[in-house]
Amino acid sequence: MDNKIKFRPIISIIIILIFLALDQLSKIWAANDLSNTPLGVSIIDGVVSLYYIENTGISFSLLNSHTILIIIVTLIILALLCFVLIRTPKTRYYLPFSVTLSVIIAGALGNLIDRILRGYVIDFISLDIINFPVFNVADICVCLGLFILIIMIFVKYKDKDFEFIFKKGSKIE
Repeated sequence: MDNKIKFRPIISIIIILIFLALDQLSKIWAANDLSNTPLGVSIIDGVVSLYYIENTGISFSLLNSHTILIIIVTLIILALLCFVLIRTPKTRYYLPFSVTLSVIIAGALGNLIDRILRGYVIDFISLDIINFPVFNVADICVCLGLFILIIMIFVKYKDKDFEFIFKKGSKIE
């Protein structure tokens, strides 16, 4: 039985485009509909609210107004993620890994687009129940993707499963 997934690169591109579109469309909606409601909109009272915020930093307002530095670091991380995704074997065994990398890439791209075009990231989802920083769909993609990736690395994959990343002269399948 052939274990290869010939259309894996297309699957990755589709996943990236879907999550990127969800992120960008939700930010357009937030900018159009939430920016005029300074008190925000309560979805579930005391649990989840929507607020329009222009974030010039990263999580927890770190590196505020260091947009160029954040863009450079993001580009480096995206290049590394894309390198790993391209080198990942196109087999069923690695499909969950590829999908997860694609979701993380989509999230990183979503916030990168905001930083380049606007100079800030639009955040709008607030978990009031735990007083968590306001975030967006791209942040969900990155955080959830990293969480799943860490679990997969500890549960599903072994060290030898990642030798493809560092093999010199290995043929990219």
